[in-house]
Amino acid sequence: MFSYSCLAQTDKEHLKTAEEHFKRGDAFLTRKLIPDAIVELKKAIPLLKEDQLQLKVDIYVALANAYNWKGTHKAAITACNKALDINPDNANAHYNLGFAYREEGDSELAEKEFALFDKLLKQEGEYIEIPENPKSENIEKVIALGDKYFKEGRLDEAIVEYQNAIDIKPRNDIFNKLGQVHQQKRSAGKPEDSSPKIDMFEGKDKIDKAPDLTESEKIAQEASIEKLLRKGASFYDEGMIEKAIDAFKKVLTIDPEEPEAQYNLGNAYADKGMFDEAITMYKKAIDNNPEYVDAYLNLSTLYLDMDLIDDAITLCKQAASANPDDAFLYFHLGEAYALNLQYKEAITAYNNAMLINPMDPETQYRLAESYYKTEQFALAIKHATRAEELGYITEPDFMSDLKKKTGTE
Repeated sequence: MFSYSCLAQTDKEHLKTAEEHFKRGDAFLTRKLIPDAIVELKKAIPLLKEDQLQLKVDIYVALANAYNWKGTHKAAITACNKALDINPDNANAHYNLGFAYREEGDSELAEKEFALFDKLLKQEGEYIEIPENPKSENIEKVIALGDKYFKEGRLDEAIVEYQNAIDIKPRNDIFNKLGQVHQQKRSAGKPEDSSPKIDMFEGKDKIDKAPDLTESEKIAQEASIEKLLRKGASFYDEGMIEKAIDAFKKVLTIDPEEPEAQYNLGNAYADKGMFDEAITMYKKAIDNNPEYVDAYLNLSTLYLDMDLIDDAITLCKQAASANPDDAFLYFHLGEAYALNLQYKEAITAYNNAMLINPMDPETQYRLAESYYKTEQFALAIKHATRAEELGYITEPDFMSDLKKKTGTE
């Protein structure tokens, strides 16, 4: 009886923790902090029991959305299929699956999934025909012009056209296109704004953090910081980056060592293309909170975007050392090693990730690729097959070659 009670309590705690990871991941997704969203959502999945189906579906759909934003559409297809295995009538899963198929070049499957999405929304009574305004007839022309500019590398002009299309009629496919343009700008290292560098402590309202505050003064100070953090996050969510920066900087005039403000300020600077300032803020957040996983991940992602792979590897090793139970940090370290063609080191990192979460198909597949690069073909096919069993969509040519090399055709 005592044992059953303990198990029941553990299950409740796991569910609560999974829900917390899901909420954080969904919030990150809303703010388009895609690497952060993926980390949180993947943390939630192993904590769920087999009968917690609805939450599993919601997490897989959110994960698919995040992968689509990231551009890893095969992973999105895997996540959608896992959601649809549980609930074949989930409209959002069909939409994300259609989007992923379209981006992978399979227009026939994409149209099928989009048709199912529309049908399910109508059945659920959530489908609303929006009356066309006078400009609506031009929306496809505006989108086409944005696509043209995107293909030609005229990214700023593409952004303008996609935003014009959103003004006519907000649609998920347009938001996804806009996100892809911003992602390409980041990866190309092109600043989205030519604003001058901002002194973190400029302005006349700087307040020295007094070491001898009374208890009531401390409470008032903490309340002020919390209010500014919420205000900054709200501005950031609405795309008002300059106002978000001002709010987070005001936090740092009150407490120059507040890691959440430093982290959020790093995100805002990164979005503006102010990469040096972003790096400085992420580093300060890590210095003030060595267990700040999100700061490690965003900084390492920024390093990889800037082709500073050695810096990313050093940082990921530091992060994993400070957070030895975080599978995604080891996965990220493996990704950095693989980009640097250090496949033996990548294998070690991926294996460390699997010791923590052996049910992640992407880690299994990356491990298979690294074993392939080191000509350990038996181990490669073992992990590639396991990735398939867990729902990962593997490359047919890769699997065919592995079977030839191992004589398992």
